[in-house]
Amino acid sequence: MADLNFNCPQCGQNLTTDESLSGSEIECPSCSKPIEIPSAGDENVDRTEAEPAPPVTAEPEPKKLAVPVHQGGEELLKKSSSHKEEEISGDGKICVKTIKRGECIELGLDKFDEAVNKFLEKLSREQIISVHSLNYSHFDPTTQKYLPDYAALIVYER
Repeated sequence: MADLNFNCPQCGQNLTTDESLSGSEIECPSCSKPIEIPSAGDENVDRTEAEPAPPVTAEPEPKKLAVPVHQGGEELLKKSSSHKEEEISGDGKICVKTIKRGECIELGLDKFDEAVNKFLEKLSREQIISVHSLNYSHFDPTTQKYLPDYAALIVYER
Protein backbone atom coordinates (compact mmCIF):
# COMPACT_ATOMS: atom_id res chain seq x y z
CA MET A 1 0.00 0.00 0.00
CA ALA A 2 1.23 3.54 -0.77
CA ASP A 3 1.38 6.67 1.36
CA LEU A 4 -0.09 10.02 0.39
CA ASN A 5 1.77 13.23 1.21
CA PHE A 6 -0.29 16.45 1.05
CA ASN A 7 -0.82 19.80 2.79
CA CYS A 8 -3.81 20.77 4.93
CA PRO A 9 -5.97 23.20 2.85
CA GLN A 10 -6.70 25.26 6.01
CA CYS A 11 -3.26 25.78 7.62
CA GLY A 12 -0.78 24.30 5.12
CA GLN A 13 0.55 21.64 7.56
CA ASN A 14 2.27 18.82 5.67
CA LEU A 15 0.53 15.49 6.34
CA THR A 16 1.19 11.88 5.35
CA THR A 17 -1.49 9.19 5.48
CA ASP A 18 -2.09 5.71 4.15
CA GLU A 19 -3.69 5.63 0.67
CA SER A 20 -6.52 3.44 2.00
CA LEU A 21 -7.83 6.49 3.92
CA SER A 22 -8.53 8.47 0.72
CA GLY A 23 -11.92 10.18 0.81
CA SER A 24 -12.33 9.89 4.59
CA GLU A 25 -12.59 12.95 6.81
CA ILE A 26 -10.08 13.59 9.60
CA GLU A 27 -9.26 16.42 11.95
CA CYS A 28 -6.01 18.22 11.09
CA PRO A 29 -3.53 17.62 13.94
CA SER A 30 -2.23 21.18 13.59
CA CYS A 31 -5.32 23.41 13.20
CA SER A 32 -7.99 20.91 14.41
CA LYS A 33 -10.29 21.69 11.44
CA PRO A 34 -11.96 18.85 9.52
CA ILE A 35 -10.33 17.99 6.20
CA GLU A 36 -10.98 15.33 3.56
CA ILE A 37 -8.04 13.14 2.66
CA PRO A 38 -7.40 13.53 -1.08
CA SER A 39 -6.88 10.64 -3.49
CA ALA A 40 -3.60 9.82 -5.21
CA GLY A 41 -4.58 11.55 -8.50
CA ASP A 42 -5.52 14.91 -6.90
CA GLU A 43 -3.44 18.07 -7.39
CA ASN A 44 -0.54 18.68 -4.92
CA VAL A 45 -0.59 15.07 -3.67
CA ASP A 46 2.59 12.98 -3.71
CA ARG A 47 2.16 9.20 -3.75
CA THR A 48 5.05 7.14 -2.38
CA GLU A 49 5.28 3.39 -2.00
CA ALA A 50 5.44 2.40 1.65
CA GLU A 51 8.13 -0.04 2.71
CA PRO A 52 6.67 -3.46 3.47
CA ALA A 53 6.57 -4.32 7.14
CA PRO A 54 9.21 -6.86 8.19
CA PRO A 55 7.83 -10.32 8.90
CA VAL A 56 6.90 -10.89 12.50
CA THR A 57 8.94 -13.60 14.18
CA ALA A 58 8.24 -15.38 17.42
CA GLU A 59 11.35 -14.04 19.12
CA PRO A 60 12.90 -10.66 18.24
CA GLU A 61 16.51 -10.67 17.11
CA PRO A 62 18.85 -9.45 19.86
CA LYS A 63 20.12 -5.91 19.29
CA LYS A 64 23.75 -5.54 18.31
CA LEU A 65 25.84 -2.50 19.07
CA ALA A 66 29.07 -1.59 17.32
CA VAL A 67 31.52 -0.19 19.82
CA PRO A 68 34.80 1.42 18.70
CA VAL A 69 37.85 -0.20 20.26
CA HIS A 70 41.15 1.68 20.54
CA GLN A 71 43.25 -1.34 19.68
CA GLY A 72 42.00 -3.62 16.95
CA GLY A 73 38.71 -3.42 15.11
CA GLU A 74 35.10 -3.12 16.14
CA GLU A 75 33.49 -5.63 18.43
CA LEU A 76 29.83 -6.55 18.42
CA LEU A 77 28.15 -6.59 21.79
CA LYS A 78 25.04 -8.65 22.45
CA LYS A 79 22.70 -8.09 25.34
CA SER A 80 22.94 -11.23 27.41
CA SER A 81 19.85 -12.79 28.84
CA SER A 82 19.45 -12.13 32.54
CA HIS A 83 19.78 -15.27 34.63
CA LYS A 84 19.36 -13.17 37.81
CA GLU A 85 15.57 -13.16 37.37
CA GLU A 86 15.46 -16.91 37.93
CA GLU A 87 17.30 -16.59 41.26
CA ILE A 88 15.00 -13.96 42.78
CA SER A 89 12.78 -15.15 45.59
CA GLY A 90 10.04 -12.94 46.97
CA ASP A 91 9.19 -9.70 45.20
CA GLY A 92 12.84 -8.87 44.38
CA LYS A 93 12.85 -5.46 46.06
CA ILE A 94 16.30 -4.34 47.23
CA CYS A 95 16.32 -3.13 50.85
CA VAL A 96 18.89 -1.73 53.27
CA LYS A 97 19.04 -2.21 57.04
CA THR A 98 21.48 -0.26 59.24
CA ILE A 99 22.12 -1.53 62.75
CA LYS A 100 24.00 0.96 64.96
CA ARG A 101 26.09 -0.36 67.85
CA GLY A 102 25.01 2.53 70.10
CA GLU A 103 21.38 1.43 69.80
CA CYS A 104 22.24 -2.15 70.84
CA ILE A 105 23.53 -1.35 74.33
CA GLU A 106 21.15 -2.59 77.03
CA LEU A 107 21.93 -2.16 80.72
CA GLY A 108 25.59 -1.57 79.91
CA LEU A 109 25.87 -4.75 77.80
CA ASP A 110 26.89 -4.52 74.14
CA LYS A 111 24.38 -6.66 72.19
CA PHE A 112 25.44 -5.47 68.72
CA ASP A 113 26.54 -8.91 67.47
CA GLU A 114 23.33 -10.51 68.72
CA ALA A 115 21.22 -7.86 66.96
CA VAL A 116 23.05 -8.35 63.66
CA ASN A 117 22.82 -12.16 63.90
CA LYS A 118 19.13 -12.00 64.83
CA PHE A 119 18.40 -9.88 61.74
CA LEU A 120 20.51 -12.06 59.41
CA GLU A 121 18.73 -15.22 60.64
CA LYS A 122 15.48 -13.84 59.19
CA LEU A 123 17.02 -13.90 55.69
CA SER A 124 18.11 -16.79 53.49
CA ARG A 125 21.69 -16.83 52.25
CA GLU A 126 20.53 -16.01 48.70
CA GLN A 127 18.72 -12.87 49.86
CA ILE A 128 21.82 -11.24 51.38
CA ILE A 129 23.57 -9.07 48.81
CA SER A 130 26.25 -7.50 51.03
CA VAL A 131 27.17 -6.57 54.60
CA HIS A 132 29.29 -3.47 55.23
CA SER A 133 30.82 -1.95 58.33
CA LEU A 134 30.29 1.77 58.88
CA ASN A 135 32.18 4.21 61.09
CA TYR A 136 30.40 7.36 62.17
CA SER A 137 30.35 9.96 64.94
CA HIS A 138 27.41 11.04 67.03
CA PHE A 139 26.93 13.88 69.48
CA ASP A 140 26.71 12.77 73.10
CA PRO A 141 24.66 15.34 75.06
CA THR A 142 26.06 14.07 78.40
CA THR A 143 29.72 14.73 77.57
CA GLN A 144 29.02 17.47 74.98
CA LYS A 145 31.41 15.71 72.56
CA TYR A 146 31.26 13.81 69.31
CA LEU A 147 31.93 10.15 70.00
CA PRO A 148 33.03 7.60 67.38
CA ASP A 149 30.84 4.57 66.83
CA TYR A 150 30.24 1.84 64.25
CA ALA A 151 27.35 0.09 62.56
CA ALA A 152 26.51 -2.68 60.10
CA LEU A 153 24.82 -1.87 56.79
CA ILE A 154 23.03 -4.90 55.31
CA VAL A 155 21.83 -4.83 51.69
CA TYR A 156 19.34 -7.60 51.02
CA GLU A 157 16.67 -8.73 48.62
CA ARG A 158 13.16 -9.05 49.94
